[in-house]
Amino acid sequence: MTREIKRPEIRKNEILDAAQKFFFQKGYEKTSIQDIINNLGIAKGTFYHYFTSKMDLLDKLSDRTTSEISAAIKPIVDSDMDAIAKFNRFFREAAAIKMSRIDVLTVILKVIFKDENIIIREKMYTRVVKKNVPMFSKIINQGVQEGLFKTPYPDEAAEMMLQIGRTLNADISKLLLRKDETLEHLLELIKKKTKMYEYTMEKILGAPEGSFKVYKPEDFEGMVRFIKKNLEQKNNNV
Repeated sequence: MTREIKRPEIRKNEILDAAQKFFFQKGYEKTSIQDIINNLGIAKGTFYHYFTSKMDLLDKLSDRTTSEISAAIKPIVDSDMDAIAKFNRFFREAAAIKMSRIDVLTVILKVIFKDENIIIREKMYTRVVKKNVPMFSKIINQGVQEGLFKTPYPDEAAEMMLQIGRTLNADISKLLLRKDETLEHLLELIKKKTKMYEYTMEKILGAPEGSFKVYKPEDFEGMVRFIKKNLEQKNNNV
């Protein structure tokens, strides 16, 4: 039987879609490359033409997700809102998109925080920072021109804010992976950490107090409930 020849980008995304489904349903560890190959009816050589390993597949899946988030947020950066409104909309939109991609983010979260995966974790976080620095820098420079921000280092502030945000995300991720935390306590800890991030952003940028609204209970509670429930189910199935 002749195999169907597809354009490289279409075939690559088909493999990523299949991996996303299997990783979430079976778990990353229990999914084999052969599962994906069998599901798509492709040759092993076709898989290895696009990906070097299962971890490379997870990395590319993460890259696709972060690229989708950045692309969805870019119109906010290019809109006619003021800089503070853009930042607040930026964070709300990012939270909404993450919720819509919660299945793949849950898989990534569980895998990359294993000690043996520290290199891939650093690679993923570094990529997220790199993708978003230009957008943050553009908003901050706009805010300086509008008189909303008072920093003489707008471009450096953009990278610093994202590096601090990277630490915040890592802290929240580690909290989510703790088995002994109640949902209520998790939400309270996340609230404190995100409120501190809002405060730090305002100080870095010289913005008016209370400008930033990163934490919205409705944005976080749904994600936390879903991730905690899914991780508990996976642990019970081990």
